[in-house]
Amino acid sequence: MEVVPLSDAVGAEIRDVDLREPLSQRTIKEIEKAFHDHAILLLRGQDITLEQQKIFALHFGELGSRNRPGPKPNELDEYGEHVMLVTNVRENGKPIGSLPDGEMTFHADTAYFEFPSKATMLYAMELPSWGGNILFSNCYAAAEQLLEEIKRLLDGKKAMQVYEYGTTLKMKEKYDRENFPHYAHPVFRKHPETGRSALFVSELMTEEIVGLPKEESDAILATLFEHQKKPAFVYEHEWKVGDLVLWDNRCTIHARTDFPRDERRMLRRLTIQDTKPVIEGRAPFSQAAAE
Repeated sequence: MEVVPLSDAVGAEIRDVDLREPLSQRTIKEIEKAFHDHAILLLRGQDITLEQQKIFALHFGELGSRNRPGPKPNELDEYGEHVMLVTNVRENGKPIGSLPDGEMTFHADTAYFEFPSKATMLYAMELPSWGGNILFSNCYAAAEQLLEEIKRLLDGKKAMQVYEYGTTLKMKEKYDRENFPHYAHPVFRKHPETGRSALFVSELMTEEIVGLPKEESDAILATLFEHQKKPAFVYEHEWKVGDLVLWDNRCTIHARTDFPRDERRMLRRLTIQDTKPVIEGRAPFSQAAAE
């Protein structure tokens, strides 16, 4: 097995691993280490069934369910409660899966629940001729490279995460909290495995910094969202059929580029459920600021 960085920002490719075959404990440990070191893993050229994908996912924890509280995606029952199809394929005019069309703003999966997903695994089955790329932002680096005065302001603060299911671009100032899931999590989230703090906000789902006046909260969030998009923090992945990408939802956010609506696109998604509460981190101050 070989681990090759995908970019200077974040991510690594795992080579010489065939997920159709049983993995040794040594290989599993090496993959887990790479996951914690790089936050995003890519395995190319995989020709796997849903069951084989599930077996691999289970090495990282229990599978998340799409039957959690809140609005439900439109899904084919044959795939079971753990699978979400991210696809624009339609039957009788209705999408057979979720998030069918267009670009999608940066977000962390299920941040609006008390126990957000630990990780997400996406497997490419059908792809359009262009677009639909996934962008990842390294939230460790984003936290570390914030201005020190912003770190001081946000240290110990929480951010309200809210989401209106099926929305891919935030076109209104606020979602309806009466009808959609929401939860306040620490702005700086401590990773339980690495001990590092990540900036746990996103443009699609974060509505306010709790405790700040609205005008100040809005201004700070706008600054944070632009900061997370800086090229130094971002890796853009161009899909190929057979790609399997696993990302750590605790220290990255992701987005999607546009693609042709009249060309089929289908990816199979599993999540890994986190069973522990989000841990409050501390702002990663520079050494000079700490002194």
